[in-house]
Amino acid sequence: MDLTEKKFSRLSKNALNKLEKLQHQYTQEFGDFISKEELMAIIVRYSQERNNNRNQKKE
Repeated sequence: MDLTEKKFSRLSKNALNKLEKLQHQYTQEFGDFISKEELMAIIVRYSQERNNNRNQKKE
């Protein structure tokens, strides 16, 4: 997933702060640095899978 700085500028300050907190928490827990782009890709993928699972349960 290609996430440019322009796309990050569209995030609200609140969302950007949460993203930075998650980035910091990931680094603390796993000892590896994760970029905002990588973290957003994980969040988007998780959200899509979660929505797919919800839709399957409704059917």
